[in-house]
Amino acid sequence: MNKLFSSLVLLVALLTGISASAEFNRHRSHKPVNKTTTADPAENNYDVHYLKFNLHVTDTSVYVAGDVATTAMVVSPTGMGSYVFELDTTLTIDSAKIDGTPVSVTGTGVVRTISLPVMLATGTSFTSHIYYHGMPPGGSGSFFNGITHMVTSGGTNVVFTVSDPYVAMNWWPAKQNVDDKIDSVDMLVTVPPGVVDGSNGVLLGVDSTTNPGSWTYHWHTNYKIDYYLISIAVARYAEYKSYCHFSGSTDSVLIQNFFLDTATFNPLYKSNFDSIGLFLDYFSSLYGRYPFWQEKYGVCYTTLPGGMEHQTMTTIGVPNTYIIAHEMCHQWFGDHVTYRTWGDVWLSEGFATFSEQLFLDHFWSPAAARTHRQQYLANVLSRPCGRLYVNDTTTSDSLFYEPTVYAKGQAVVTMLRYIAPSDSVFFAALRTYQQNFAFGLASTADLQSVFEAAYGVPLDTFFNEWVYGSGYPTYKVYWNQSGSNVYLRLVQTASCTSTPLFSTPLELQLQAGSVDTTFRIYNYSDTQNYTFTWSQPMTNAVLNPDILTICKTVGLPQHDPTLGIGSTLTPLKLQVVPNPTPNNWELLNAPGGMDIELCALDGQLLWSGKSHAGTTVIPAAGLAAGNYLLRLNDNGQLTDIKVTHW
Repeated sequence: MNKLFSSLVLLVALLTGISASAEFNRHRSHKPVNKTTTADPAENNYDVHYLKFNLHVTDTSVYVAGDVATTAMVVSPTGMGSYVFELDTTLTIDSAKIDGTPVSVTGTGVVRTISLPVMLATGTSFTSHIYYHGMPPGGSGSFFNGITHMVTSGGTNVVFTVSDPYVAMNWWPAKQNVDDKIDSVDMLVTVPPGVVDGSNGVLLGVDSTTNPGSWTYHWHTNYKIDYYLISIAVARYAEYKSYCHFSGSTDSVLIQNFFLDTATFNPLYKSNFDSIGLFLDYFSSLYGRYPFWQEKYGVCYTTLPGGMEHQTMTTIGVPNTYIIAHEMCHQWFGDHVTYRTWGDVWLSEGFATFSEQLFLDHFWSPAAARTHRQQYLANVLSRPCGRLYVNDTTTSDSLFYEPTVYAKGQAVVTMLRYIAPSDSVFFAALRTYQQNFAFGLASTADLQSVFEAAYGVPLDTFFNEWVYGSGYPTYKVYWNQSGSNVYLRLVQTASCTSTPLFSTPLELQLQAGSVDTTFRIYNYSDTQNYTFTWSQPMTNAVLNPDILTICKTVGLPQHDPTLGIGSTLTPLKLQVVPNPTPNNWELLNAPGGMDIELCALDGQLLWSGKSHAGTTVIPAAGLAAGNYLLRLNDNGQLTDIKVTHW
């Protein structure tokens, strides 16, 4: 879901030169949802395997009538004596059956209960059938309504659903538990003639005879799907089909889009959507084959002020290509691999927002991608105690809070890429993540394990500080140059007291007029000194020039002529040979007794020792191929040297 589109309008203006349009400003819901998962623990007594919807709707109202059959299996070790589900109080239950036997429904509020005729033992399969009708509370809002009716500026009626996070119950009798994926779904939607329904999976047919005067669209998906990703969208659509042909393969996937069938539908919008095949092929090359390729990918265009990543059929109302790319990448991050708990929602939104950056870099320019990172960094820095992992999962506002879940989420993924031994290792880790948890659930801990295995180092410090911790580091930068020696001092303070110190890699750019050079450094202390060799006459030092790390520079970098005076530890004296090496490194010309640490690029300590006068051997045999940091400490004078192992 990309629900906070208004903060990106400036980015659109920067990239395209157009003015920010009020059409793209998004209203944020403040309606509280007072639960974290299922409304009643008894819902966890069963596992849903199959759903069959038989709904009657129109394009002019949110009124819904019909029935939903739920086939499930009892998983409670003590058996199950009652069947519990959720349905909004505005919807009336006409009748109910369990395995074909009529039963009565009771309940308080949205929690509905059926007392079963007999106790069902563990492992027993059963089917509930709920017949209902009513006018849900959706109305004319946008997100977090369940079902919405709106009229476009051109006069076209549109009805669509968005169940994220806890409002599937506003239009169907649901078990709203993110960790219970449904094996398969049949969606039959009966609409007036001329009205079209777009839904998940494959369109099996359109029946115009069973219900005279109506058309019934029958969609089916055989891929596992979470409850909040099930959707319908009905309007007087025109269908547009094409195919994406995967590079290096004879396989292809159907692209099935539904656009407003009016003269007011902007042809430019359609041209943007016509690029979907290019996007699918590109992201498949990065993340692995589009996971639902044997069914389809498509979009239903609505008045939604953003997009919602309904599985195989995105509901979207913003035609910008990078928003199209965002929702598409949810098919991998969120749909194919779904977060295990709502607290892990950044595994969906953070990666989809990061994917916007990849899209911009590949299809636009590296400068556009940098602008994207800069825009989101400003959003992160606006919340000094922002935390990525969501502790309060009771409201839609806390779950989809843009400065953290979206902005900080994409920045943390960028940092994971930055600390990788190589770009190829980073993307290989993402493909492994997709493979290991295909069509299932994953937690933040699961993602960490995948990246630790790929990088060959522990990542506890990284995840504790950036995912579970709060805030970010702020820096004052001081520099000096003496001949070819450059001395730098960073003074770190944290934006939030709950995470008092960050250990993080940083880019440092030394500038000499129009000439510059960039070093990678590692900061792990509140006051830290660095020494470099650079012969150009320096004019400035810039921290984080490419926006690859979450940090804030306080004030302008300052020239401090006292830095480095009297230092005996200079890069000119030190040598590390061979570098790169397939075995060990040798440190030459270092004073004896100096503390030495070999670290991964994320700061994890791999080896430590003392220097010897003359030659010091730094063990490297057995290390994974990649880049490392050799950290030297001579009485408080710190030097980091980048070393490489084949």
